[in-house]
Amino acid sequence: MVPAKQHPKWKDLVTGKVQPSFTLLAAKFLVSRLTMSAKTDSSPKNLEKLIGEAHQFFHENERIADKDIKAIFG
Repeated sequence: MVPAKQHPKWKDLVTGKVQPSFTLLAAKFLVSRLTMSAKTDSSPKNLEKLIGEAHQFFHENERIADKDIKAIFG
């Protein structure tokens, strides 16, 4: 199950504070792009947008990204 957007690990993910080893290449590319965007603009509004993108990706791909979700959230 994908945690809610309010889970603090989402912010850690998009800001690069957690850097799990991804098994899904698409997840690795997405998180890399989101992290670069967060470094460029770390405003709360942008972080909320980036968290939304990450959440949507993992929600839509939950079955194939289950190992990556576990790596992020434990």
